Amino acid sequence: MSGSIKPSPDELSEGEMYQLSKDDPVTEAPADYAAVLTRLAALSPIEYDRCRAVEADNLSIRAPTLDAEVKRVRGEADPDNGDSAIIFPDPEPWPDPIEGADLLDALTTAIIRHLILPSGAAEAMALWIVHAHAHNTASISPILAVTSPTPECGKTTLLTLLGAVVPHPLPASNITAAALFRAVEKWCPTVLVDEADTFLKDNDELRGVLNSGHNRNSAYVIRTTGENHDPCRFHTWSPKAIALIGKLPPTLESRAIHIALRRIAEGETVEPLRGDRLDHLKPLLRMAWRWTSDNAARLAGAEPNMPSTLRGRAADNWRHLLAIADLAGGDWPQRARQAAEKLSTGHSERSAGIMLLSDLRALFRERDIDRLSSAEIVGALETMEDRPWPEWKTGKPITVRQLATLLEPFSVTPNTIRIASGTSKGYLLKQFEEPFRRYLPDRSVTPSQPAEAQTFEQLQSVTRGENVTDENTRKHRDINACDGVTDENPEYWESAV
Repeated sequence: MSGSIKPSPDELSEGEMYQLSKDDPVTEAPADYAAVLTRLAALSPIEYDRCRAVEADNLSIRAPTLDAEVKRVRGEADPDNGDSAIIFPDPEPWPDPIEGADLLDALTTAIIRHLILPSGAAEAMALWIVHAHAHNTASISPILAVTSPTPECGKTTLLTLLGAVVPHPLPASNITAAALFRAVEKWCPTVLVDEADTFLKDNDELRGVLNSGHNRNSAYVIRTTGENHDPCRFHTWSPKAIALIGKLPPTLESRAIHIALRRIAEGETVEPLRGDRLDHLKPLLRMAWRWTSDNAARLAGAEPNMPSTLRGRAADNWRHLLAIADLAGGDWPQRARQAAEKLSTGHSERSAGIMLLSDLRALFRERDIDRLSSAEIVGALETMEDRPWPEWKTGKPITVRQLATLLEPFSVTPNTIRIASGTSKGYLLKQFEEPFRRYLPDRSVTPSQPAEAQTFEQLQSVTRGENVTDENTRKHRDINACDGVTDENPEYWESAV
């Protein structure tokens, strides 16, 4: 085909139409293209991330191309640089000093306005939000674990709310280990991971990176970079919230504060939270930023009185949050400790080995005997529906060899023992006396002990004008300002508290 005048499609054969499409591809956007971009640009990062692939497919473009166009509409960074150009401006501080107890009250009010939560969870969320703002004054960074038994229980709503009130939010519905530690190294964000049940369970490397970010002194991973494979240290120290269906792996579970969501029941109501209508939460972001900026020196190195019922990692996870509560004052020291005890019950030190010891102690007590064969033990373990043993590896029940492997670090090994039917490989109760004493201390039912004295008693700028028995029998089978922040309603503070 030659000449400057192109024939109409009706005048071309099928072969000529194909050649024309190759030589002169269609470049005109669909009629509603601009409207689609405007709609997508108005979504929250979490909502956009969840629908970007479908929207890109509807427009017959690649998802990165859609990302670049949405960024252009939002007026964000150079699209040629992709997401590597993300910029996290600091929130604009609230203009007036903030009282800590009022801030926590306002955060709790906003949380229960949009979510149905178990007792103590709203207080824990409010404290964790302030922890995210004051992260660099902490030595331990507990993951906020948001779990549910099924979809549609509010996990994404919770993360959307967090994204509006935490500093430098980085939402993701999937993330790799390399992307995580490089993002933390570059941006120091608050990482908000949704849909973790779809990719976390069998990802040992990602779990290792998440584990490393718990303790500030060891929050690093080492990787080789460049053509010479030079070793390089990457930070993993940042606040992280993870939402998933089911449970976290045990090593992450012990490093987390747990919020267990359930689907809204008939008669329960909450106000819907839309990602494009979050302006009512912006004052809380600015207030939290101001309060933590004013009180960072007091929080650094604080040593709050810990409830006697919190031990090990459970105590580590709550220490900074309780320091925030003590500094905030009012009734928050007591409320925070009550929340810590309620939410920590059953979640402390739940590694696979500790869990196995707990189940074996219950089994010995239930059967009132001093010896068990390996076959008896695995037979009992594989009937525990609320434990991982029925699907321990690749969906198959735990084996006698895997049982021995888990017990080996506790210096417990199988022996030939005499049982009713003869002799068999198994274990004697006396072999577990030392592990039980060290790892499963008996805990009496005692009343909670509220902090008697506040660590911060005379703070001029911020003053306001259940423990259970250790074990149940296992059930078998049955400070910088930034530009571009919209002015907020000054009356919001009073109405929020």
